[in-house]
Amino acid sequence: MTKPPLLCALLLLAGTPAGPGAEFSGCIVYENEYQTLAGETLYYAVKPKSWFYIQGNNFKAYNRKKQLEELYLGDKNELYRFEKGRAVLVPDTAQPPARSALTCLPTAATILGYRCQLLQLVQGGVSTLVFYSPMLRVEAEGYRHCPAPGWYELLQATDGALPLRTISVDTRHDVTVTREAIEVRALPLTAADFTPAAPAR
Repeated sequence: MTKPPLLCALLLLAGTPAGPGAEFSGCIVYENEYQTLAGETLYYAVKPKSWFYIQGNNFKAYNRKKQLEELYLGDKNELYRFEKGRAVLVPDTAQPPARSALTCLPTAATILGYRCQLLQLVQGGVSTLVFYSPMLRVEAEGYRHCPAPGWYELLQATDGALPLRTISVDTRHDVTVTREAIEVRALPLTAADFTPAAPAR
């Protein structure tokens, strides 16, 4: 595993709060782009959008057609994926996935006015750059048992900060996936917003 710079390592180990104010509750709208490693566009001529809602230890995600794709209920530790509108419970496997190699990088960026820090996560043949802002965060421990692969590990690494841009390079499948926030909306979400029947707001 690549050893992160000392300052980054100290921040991660100390669990220092990532920013002032309350935890984020609301929606992040992303644009998604798929390319070959040579830069040729795949799948869609126009970058499809996706919608991610989060509050406390609950989240839900909608696909480009604004259809519910994933729902996590933290109090029950239940993760659902949706296939043709039907909820399928994802099994909570006892075997945790192999941890990624983590590197804090000095490069940063500003996305939607949020100054972002940068991490690199490497697992197998996939390398992912994660740009995250300490000003947009949730309590990572609320997702300790979440069965979504890599989600809790990511929140641990960012001290609960949510990603605003990810760039994943998969050399085995010749694909680069870029996911970037184009809108951040704070919303007073409640548990009622995290049901299969609840509409996107």
